[in-house]
Amino acid sequence: MTSRSKTVYIKDDETLTDSIRRELNDKLSRRYKIVHMAEDVGVDKFQMYRFMHGQEVTGKFYDKVFKFLMK
Repeated sequence: MTSRSKTVYIKDDETLTDSIRRELNDKLSRRYKIVHMAEDVGVDKFQMYRFMHGQEVTGKFYDKVFKFLMK
């Protein structure tokens, strides 16, 4: 088992959730949409859509997103 570390830079008026949302949003493009990202993360596309639009998600969602961002 390998361990990895990740430094997260958060602005003064930003939360960790905002930072994750910003990082995921930076990965989106005209061709790589929320649906594709949801498949790569391993979550439901509706759950990814809710998160990207500021609604609540479960802790399991955050676990999967962190694994995705660590790649």
